Amino acid sequence: MMNIAICDDQRECNEYLSSMLKVYFENKLISGYTIMEYTCGSKLINEYTIGMFDVIFLDVNMPGLSGNKTAERIRNLDLGVDIIFVTYMKDQPLIGYNYNAKGFLIKEVSQNQINQLLDRLICEMKRRNDLGVYSAKLKFGEGIVHLKLVDVFYFESHNKDIVAVTDKESFLFREQLANVERDLQNKGFVRINRSRLVNKSHIFKDFGNYLVMSNGQEFSISKSYKDNVRKIFRIDV
Repeated sequence: MMNIAICDDQRECNEYLSSMLKVYFENKLISGYTIMEYTCGSKLINEYTIGMFDVIFLDVNMPGLSGNKTAERIRNLDLGVDIIFVTYMKDQPLIGYNYNAKGFLIKEVSQNQINQLLDRLICEMKRRNDLGVYSAKLKFGEGIVHLKLVDVFYFESHNKDIVAVTDKESFLFREQLANVERDLQNKGFVRINRSRLVNKSHIFKDFGNYLVMSNGQEFSISKSYKDNVRKIFRIDV
């Protein structure tokens, strides 16, 4: 299921973009989607809750609450949603970097542009969901846990134990972080310091010396592991 929001003060622009999205899904025989249209950023913000949408198309130049300000408010609520900026202005793509935007479309948007964009977004979502499962025997005889890797934000070492942190709870088991790192090669996890292995799909932004995760946590990147971070990001660019 993909839940999409379109926010443009011009209703006809919403309808135009919505029609192209529907063409894409119909051509791909995809029925699991929803599209909601908004004509102002404030209404979108007032109704928004974390995880409500997978993708938000935002017009940059809206009266009242602009696309930039709307994106800023959304990011204060949800670091994980994909934001796509849409505008008539050809000199504004750099604003997207402030909000970790996944795309920037210039009006009039073509069907081919929508097709390529959604192909990329769906591929990224599928890759995140196909990471697999990590199984571990919980400490204190609590049985074996089977963690969906897409749900794991990071693994953190504590002496001879590992804590696996998800968005809902944490799990403690006996293991060495080096072994977890070895087992998760090519699964999108990257070592950022001596004690932490993080899920790339949950990294909101890389600031060079530290990372911000999609749950808002900040982690430092040790000098000796910076090449690891640079490498895993270059693979997918």
